[in-house]
Amino acid sequence: MPKPVKGFTAYEKRFLASLIRQVWRACQSFVSVVVERGPGEAVYALEDLAEWSQAQSTRLRATPARSQVGTVARRVASELLTDVRTFCGGIGDLLGNAHQSTLDPDEIEDEALAMIEGFLSWTTLMASQLGISRNLRPQTLWHER
Repeated sequence: MPKPVKGFTAYEKRFLASLIRQVWRACQSFVSVVVERGPGEAVYALEDLAEWSQAQSTRLRATPARSQVGTVARRVASELLTDVRTFCGGIGDLLGNAHQSTLDPDEIEDEALAMIEGFLSWTTLMASQLGISRNLRPQTLWHER
């Protein structure tokens, strides 16, 4: 019978918070590129985030079983990283086809910013549900037109 999980250790909380912080940095980079160069160019910021996520997943699988990151925290991190890649692929596909859209460029930009703000809200909710929000400072995306 498996022993019950009491929660994450302080190290595991910092580890998971560092993953979310990196996603937040990438979200801000995305917003900056959207505002400066347009949504079509911002796809590359998402590709970088997806590549980072894949590299982190690979590193996590290669980490010895007796590391400071336990099995439950690894599984949570792995799921989070998979969700990040899924999001990046989805929004990347949408923005990759933006040039075929009947929307004007400002509307496409607004849609892109709304999607990334939703992703930021999702990661904030995940942090709260995982009990690691104390290890994070709230992130706000900023942009000017």
